[in-house]
Amino acid sequence: MIDVPQIAAAFRAAAVPPPAVVEPDDALAAALADLHGRGAAGWPGIALDLGRFAAELGRRLGADATLATLATLHHDVYLAIAAADGDPAAVTACDQVGGREIDFAAGRLRATPTQADDVRSDLRRLLFTADDDREAAVRSFTGRGDLRGYARVIVARALGRRIQRDRREVSLDDEVLDAFAPAIDPRIELLREQYRPEVDAAIRAGIAGLPDRHRAVLRFHLLDGWSIDQIGARYAVHRATAARWLTTAREDLGARIRAALATRLAIPESQVDSIVALVTSGIELSLDRLLA
Repeated sequence: MIDVPQIAAAFRAAAVPPPAVVEPDDALAAALADLHGRGAAGWPGIALDLGRFAAELGRRLGADATLATLATLHHDVYLAIAAADGDPAAVTACDQVGGREIDFAAGRLRATPTQADDVRSDLRRLLFTADDDREAAVRSFTGRGDLRGYARVIVARALGRRIQRDRREVSLDDEVLDAFAPAIDPRIELLREQYRPEVDAAIRAGIAGLPDRHRAVLRFHLLDGWSIDQIGARYAVHRATAARWLTTAREDLGARIRAALATRLAIPESQVDSIVALVTSGIELSLDRLLA
């Protein structure tokens, strides 16, 4: 049996700022129980206490915590509240809803599998993790529309940003080359002037040959100025993992540059190692400073 005064009071108390109109207890409790019941029916296997549902919904609606608003809400708000509370089945269901939207959007936008996978990780962060300037999406969803549409908007924005970043690859090449330009040592600068076309071409080839994730973490760090913690949050991994990715990406780039230089420098084999070592030592030193 519903405790009408308690349910209505929980809903009102959590609404900040409160609505301008004070609704009757019985009408409020009935509307809340109806929405709660539709949520339980729509998401079987996910249990959420009615009192908790009422209080959390009041918090989300604030001044809009009225009968008129309740009548328009989609029952997916029940799922979002349960997921925000950490219910495992609700979290899984939200993840599945978002995953389907990523597959749909990736097909429409012709995203690569790597882009889609990166946005999949980003979506989990956006859905379930709060940042300094925003709540986790499952805590801010109010049910004005279904969760699928809500996730579709988030996915479209995230995937659009990811695709735009990849379109900056030419810019990445140019900015990394510019970052290597300051002289580390007069001898290296002389060699770089002598072999500039080969060196610059090797750097470009090395960057172009990197796996997508290696290129992405270098881009985030070099161009966007992201810290290890920010890269870890972007991929929903521990900072130690992000640091390892960055180190591996640097080493991979260095190896690719060395290999490309060895191929491009048309000199006797006996001279290749010494010149490549001298030139790439400056490149690696620049990378160390840039990625520190």
